[in-house]
Amino acid sequence: MIFYLCVLCCFIALSAGFVPSSQRIRVHGAIFSADAEETDLDEKRKAQLYDKLLRDLQIEGVPLLECDADQVHTLQAALWTTMGQLSEQDYEERACLVFNKIPLAALQAFVDDFLVLRAQEDQMEYLPELSRFSVSLLGKGQLGPAIVLDIANKTDIANKTDVIAEEKQGQTEDIPNFEELKCNTAMKAFMDRVVFGTSNDITIGLGNEGGAPPVQYRFQPSNNVCIIISTFWNCICELMSLSDEEIGTCCLQIPAIGSNKLQRYEAVSQLLSRSLCLYRGDSVFSLVHFHPQYDRSLIKPVDKPAFGHLPPISWLKPMLKANGDETESLDVDSLLNVNFLRRSPIPAINIVRNSLLNDPKIVSIELDNGVMEQASGLEVYCPNISKLAVTNSDVLQTALDEEIALLK
Repeated sequence: MIFYLCVLCCFIALSAGFVPSSQRIRVHGAIFSADAEETDLDEKRKAQLYDKLLRDLQIEGVPLLECDADQVHTLQAALWTTMGQLSEQDYEERACLVFNKIPLAALQAFVDDFLVLRAQEDQMEYLPELSRFSVSLLGKGQLGPAIVLDIANKTDIANKTDVIAEEKQGQTEDIPNFEELKCNTAMKAFMDRVVFGTSNDITIGLGNEGGAPPVQYRFQPSNNVCIIISTFWNCICELMSLSDEEIGTCCLQIPAIGSNKLQRYEAVSQLLSRSLCLYRGDSVFSLVHFHPQYDRSLIKPVDKPAFGHLPPISWLKPMLKANGDETESLDVDSLLNVNFLRRSPIPAINIVRNSLLNDPKIVSIELDNGVMEQASGLEVYCPNISKLAVTNSDVLQTALDEEIALLK
């Protein structure tokens, strides 16, 4: 499997400079200024201190990697690729990545968001490999555009939490050896049936007008979240480098995340969404999360929208009412069939260009408790909610089982 690589890193002895204060980078609709922070140090003194810190790291044997990334999607690809390589090692390690073409504000945003993630215990419980990492800006972000990655000894972390050891044990016992060709075949059958509707069955509507857009199927066999996020960002880089006609959507398959581990998958899907939204990438791409046991009532937040996921179950009837559809005959159990829109043969993420989607109409809906909320996508969701509600769940499960059988 060959991915389009957008990350060029090399080990070098550095004498790094600053991003010019006049340089501005437009990324996904957001503009980041490279203006340096006001400090008591003059620019010459800061440059001297920055060079000294880099030399000290080099003397300590810390790899210094200069990355030619000049946009935040290549920045993310470089960082997560390096973190993936480091996390495959069992021992402690340190690396320093230098981004001379990226504003400090963008680097600071990544570091700050990672610190917030590390403090969220409900997420970290299912992302144990990230607990080994510490991420910081060289010189506390006052001197130059460099990020330091520290990774702790795996044994030390495992002894403190036992989570990593348990996760590793679970991998060897529960995860089969998925074959890429079979996974591609099974996911293509699912996408044709559910997403594009080319089999005249259930569809979410994408690609109905003018045919389905070109889809690339990508495959990541690792269960390591850093490697998964790295592959995700390389897929984004590939999409950014090609036209809509060449690649419309990219379906990233991650079977090793566990077909029976919805909580682990939920944490990974939230991290993917979080990573994309950090620099407003959601203005360019949408995500559609799939899993064999997808259950929206188990996705957090349960009663609020979650990027890349179905609307909350409690919103479905109000959405139908707002769309003018009949709801009296629908019970809660029949509405739960909507989960089959996201139940796929293996865990996967569909990365969709927003340019392929119709502009969503935002409407007000009244929930059962009287609270008013803003909802969108009714023109896509409501026809499918109604169709699924009157379809026997056994029929839907049989169709899914036939696609799962293609993996064998």
